[in-house]
Amino acid sequence: MNRPAISPALRTALTPAAALAMALVLAGCGSLVPPVGSPQAPLRGDFRAGAVTAEATRLDADPAAAASEWDGFFTDDRLRRVVGLALAGNRSLRASVAAVERARAQYGISEANRWPELRGTASTSQQGSDGSGTSRSYTASLGVTAWEIDLFDRLGSLQGAALARFLAQQETQRSARLSLVAQVADAWLTLAAEGQRLRLAEELRLSQQQTLELNERQYRLGAASGLQRARAQTAYEAARGEVARSAAAVTQARLVLELLAGQPLPDALLPGAQVDKTTAMPDIPAGLPASVLLKRPDLRAAEQQLQAAAYDVGAARAARFPRLTLTASAGLRSPELDGLVRSGSGFWSLLPSLDVPLFDAGARQAQVDVTEATRREVMANYEAALQSAFREVADALAVRDGVAERLDAQQAQVEAAERSLNLAEQSYRLGASSQLELLDAQRQIAIARQGLVALRQTEQANRVVLLRALGGRWTEGG
Repeated sequence: MNRPAISPALRTALTPAAALAMALVLAGCGSLVPPVGSPQAPLRGDFRAGAVTAEATRLDADPAAAASEWDGFFTDDRLRRVVGLALAGNRSLRASVAAVERARAQYGISEANRWPELRGTASTSQQGSDGSGTSRSYTASLGVTAWEIDLFDRLGSLQGAALARFLAQQETQRSARLSLVAQVADAWLTLAAEGQRLRLAEELRLSQQQTLELNERQYRLGAASGLQRARAQTAYEAARGEVARSAAAVTQARLVLELLAGQPLPDALLPGAQVDKTTAMPDIPAGLPASVLLKRPDLRAAEQQLQAAAYDVGAARAARFPRLTLTASAGLRSPELDGLVRSGSGFWSLLPSLDVPLFDAGARQAQVDVTEATRREVMANYEAALQSAFREVADALAVRDGVAERLDAQQAQVEAAERSLNLAEQSYRLGASSQLELLDAQRQIAIARQGLVALRQTEQANRVVLLRALGGRWTEGG
């Protein structure tokens, strides 16, 4: 079968159309949108906080290296490792890291805007008709489009504002790290305290169980009344309920800690029964100068935001003045491809442009007013943040000054309650005191021990509060 003949003119006319169709096909073959995927976070297999092996804990970074900045504050290796896990795996902290990278890229954009953008182009055009044939033209050029010559430092001010915001975001990210470290330490200490409360509740339950069993034997022998047995039963059931409540509190505290760490934690990293000195910090010298607060990352971030607001004012003021831009190009043009390198095919153009604002109904001045008001607002926020930081440190130091004496008094109260319980038990077995006196002694020792656990937790938490309130350092040069 013979194909129909196509005239040369029609074939020539179809060539650009075919090229355009091929370009559209290629454009539809691929996408530059990255795949979203399905984000995966390390979770337990179920909602029960069972044991987790150390091999099940994975890190994107070395936890020891991640926690090295805070090693001077925590003497317990388990707590240091959990802090490292949190710094490497916490999702909120990862978001703050991405925010820093975004601010860095925005600063790169503002810096690039100060330089001319050089573009190279190569093109060909083809025109024709059935009567006159076809004409072609080839062009290659380099050009600069609308490069602004920064006469009044408008672009420089925008660059300075972007740099200040980048530095502020860095300090915000460090503040987030410090906050996470403090939250992890507090959660770890809370888990330790809840574990101690559970142990004390189990001891009280065992004591109440022994008292109940004694009353049961005495009741069967006729040496105790039904009322005494009922009282012992009531005290035992109350102790049993407290054990269940404490066990649930331990589970919840562990889940909170794992949420901050971003992954399940093995039992080897959890606190033991005694954590009295796990958060020891170097002694803070007397007469601490208030100027150390200026090292806090949140105050540093606020200071950089204030600097950025000042640059914004400068950029808004510069926008009221004329703007000089330059467009230029140079290249080669020829009706034949090999003619681009021949003499006489070159061309160039230079087009300076001056944009002079004449009337904008006060829009540019209003923008200046906006930036100046924003700068005053940021200044007020900075001063408020400074006052709040001072208050946080003063409150933490006030708590520290009184907690040591309270701990001594509470420890003495526990020792006195233990002696009272021993005497009450001996007296009750000899029949010299009533069951109510024994139950009251058991209740008093339980209250005293729980109070001691709470005070120890307060003392340790106060150290963490000081760590956070001082911005992770307490010397002006630190």
